[in-house]
Amino acid sequence: MQHTENQAALPSHLKGLNRQRILKVIQTGRVLTVADIHAETRISRPTVMRAVQDYLHQGVLRSMGQGSTTSMGGKKPELYCFADERKILCINLWPETVTLALSGLIGDIHAVSRTDYRSGGSLDEAFRIVGTLAEEYLAKNKLAAEKLYGVVLSVPGTVDYATRTLRYNSQSPAWGTDVDLAARLRQIFGDQPVYFIDNAGKAAGRAVLMEHPEYADSRLMTLFTTWGVSACMIERGHILNGRDSLIGEIGHMVISDSGPSGCGCGKRGCLESQVSIRHARQLLQEAGYTGNVSVLTFPELFSLSAGGDGAAQKTVRHLAHCFASALHNLSLAYDQDTVVFQGDFAWADEVFDQQLKRELQEFRYYPQGRLFEIRYDRRDLSMLAAQGGAELIRRQYFSALAED
Repeated sequence: MQHTENQAALPSHLKGLNRQRILKVIQTGRVLTVADIHAETRISRPTVMRAVQDYLHQGVLRSMGQGSTTSMGGKKPELYCFADERKILCINLWPETVTLALSGLIGDIHAVSRTDYRSGGSLDEAFRIVGTLAEEYLAKNKLAAEKLYGVVLSVPGTVDYATRTLRYNSQSPAWGTDVDLAARLRQIFGDQPVYFIDNAGKAAGRAVLMEHPEYADSRLMTLFTTWGVSACMIERGHILNGRDSLIGEIGHMVISDSGPSGCGCGKRGCLESQVSIRHARQLLQEAGYTGNVSVLTFPELFSLSAGGDGAAQKTVRHLAHCFASALHNLSLAYDQDTVVFQGDFAWADEVFDQQLKRELQEFRYYPQGRLFEIRYDRRDLSMLAAQGGAELIRRQYFSALAED
């Protein structure tokens, strides 16, 4: 017999849906009664009670004793709270820093530690550093590896989420292709934790969706802009990856045949090289700026532009032109509702913003006054990536509980 969309859910499927709704309430971290969960989910009290008993047995919940009696009198309700105290270790292995942070299975990021690091060496050397830093970090935080539920590693490059491998990292080409980074992590932390490999830009983009659930019903694009440029494209709450995990690798979109050479992807004139700090410093000098540009940062460039410096404004307009070209092309394929700049270009000034919107509005296919929303998120990128990575593991944890 053929199944249709209108067919009633099978009992096992209904059980899973009910467990998902119950777990969503438990994830808030509040002390709850069966009546509280029933009131928020409208699932029958016997069904809620069965789930609670299962989670007590598994160590997911623990009893907090009896609460106050109701105003109507009667039996005092039993109180429950989330009990699994295992941690998630979030590691960002980026070209300039290694960041380590902890998260509970509910709760936020804490105990953040950053260490300067320069990529470009071998994979063995990179993981020797990660292993040393992780050992010191866990000891400092008095946390045994056995207390880790999971470890998530965010890296530049294309990640195959099905096999949890790194396809290629243009920032560290010496690492090779199709690299099993989870195996490297097992050598450090053992076989017990759950492992995930995450693309840095997608991890940071996931954090935006966590804070703004209203974007779950639209097409959101976050732009990760720091040592590289990438996008996280989220359609109705789902991050798009593609067959070869190339969706979002917009830094390697060629926007100028005459652009700077030397991109790690092997092409010339990529967006990433056109809007790099190295190229921006060169443009600033060519525009007549006489100050020292050797250590100039993007926030400083945008500050100069906002202050009226002509050379800085010319440079900033060129950067906006590059992004306008890229976003114009992306809109033809994705038709995004919102674009959120993260990282260096989140510090863009009015000169950048106005030039970007002016060029985009020249595209006549946008209905009058309905250009997609452009926002600038200045929160720390490494923190965003850690939050997004932890969320990836939390979803796996609670999904597995719902299926039990």
